[in-house]
This record gives sequence, structure tokens and C-alpha cells, in this order.
Amino acid sequence: MTKSTFLFVYIILILGSMVNEIQGQNAICQKFLSETDCGAGSCTALCLQLWKGIGKCIKTDDHKLLCLYKYECIV
Repeated sequence: MTKSTFLFVYIILILGSMVNEIQGQNAICQKFLSETDCGAGSCTALCLQLWKGIGKCIKTDDHKLLCLYKYECIV
């Protein structure tokens, strides 16, 4: 009886620890939106409205502004 109870608890613990791996892990992903204008907060508003993320204008080495948005994704 004791061995079967121990084995049952052990199997439940192993299966419970595997649930996160099966469902995936949440992470912060980021992408550039080159077609989005960076004026007057449009990058931030678009990212918030479409993807529930955070948008920010980034200046590149060649002095262009690109919209970088970060959002929660499953890896």
C-alpha cells in the first residue's frame, strides 16, 4: 500500500511539472514595423490597439525612425 501511494504521488508530481513545458513559456517578443509612421504617438497607439503591446520609435544608424513593438508571446 505504501509503495503504490508513493508511486502515485511521484507520478502526479512529474506530470504537474511537465504542464508548463507542454503549454509553452511566456516571453517578450519584439518586431520592427517599418511601414508605421513614428509621429505623434502613432507607433505606441497602433501597437497597443492591435497587439496589446508597447510601441517605441527607435532611431537607426542611418537616422531613420522605426517603430519597435514588444508584446507577450508564447515560446
